Amino acid sequence: MGRSLTVEERQEWGLRILKVIDAFCKENNITYYLSGGTLLGAVRHHGFIPWDDDMDLMMPRQDYEKFIHTFKNEQFAVASCTTDPDYFSPYARVYDTKETRMYRTVFKEKELGAFVDLFPIDGYPKNKLIKKIHLYRIKAAYALLHVRVRLKYEPREHYIPLKKFLHLFLRGGENKAAQKVNRLAQKYDYRKTESRGVLDLNIHLFREENPKEVYKQTVYLPFEDGMYPAPIGYTTYLTRLYGPRYMELPPEGKRKTGHTLVVEYKDGYEPIEETIEEPVEESVDI
Repeated sequence: MGRSLTVEERQEWGLRILKVIDAFCKENNITYYLSGGTLLGAVRHHGFIPWDDDMDLMMPRQDYEKFIHTFKNEQFAVASCTTDPDYFSPYARVYDTKETRMYRTVFKEKELGAFVDLFPIDGYPKNKLIKKIHLYRIKAAYALLHVRVRLKYEPREHYIPLKKFLHLFLRGGENKAAQKVNRLAQKYDYRKTESRGVLDLNIHLFREENPKEVYKQTVYLPFEDGMYPAPIGYTTYLTRLYGPRYMELPPEGKRKTGHTLVVEYKDGYEPIEETIEEPVEESVDI
């Protein structure tokens, strides 16, 4: 096994991949934005949140579909549940194919490399009851996907006996389960709805909805050594996702990632000796 990447090295890889994505999108007239913690980092830190070890981007659905079907690069590839039967997440990842490897310790997933997450932006129905039903259908489909791809459980998790029981009957079909989440997420065309957001990420499902005006135009924000796109209503977006005090740093005890995955260099590098804890994947204040 190769040496695990430090947080700083994972950030360097994320920035490297971002630059490739940015160039491809400009060349092919594809709209994308910084999102989630990456957008928060751009606004609050003008770069990565110091303890954040991944990068998130989002695209309007039609741009997302164009990207995952046309992206080509000598070193980086795109994985999505609709283009790769061995990939088990509803959203896509752009990943390194040559120098690094990434694998999960809690969830079953195809081994990739250092990566950037890519989420589609979809529409929300207007009627409140229909919206609630829609969101809970996605949440239920996501829960069943998680049961299928589970490798182990942590003692502090909820409903472990139920999850283990369901796992006995839900073996295989991980890619189809991911595709189901993806299909549900895009049921309402974002171009025809009054509100929109990322619907195939479970932990943000009920906090992503924003009026269409948030995405009406693109603005550019400083991020590390460059300027990258954000939706013009990024203040509304961040307030909805992280609360009105998003510019304040969280307590020191919460300044950590919640990801249960390992990224390491391929053979030829010295392994590190320290033990890496494996936290439960959950929403973490950043």
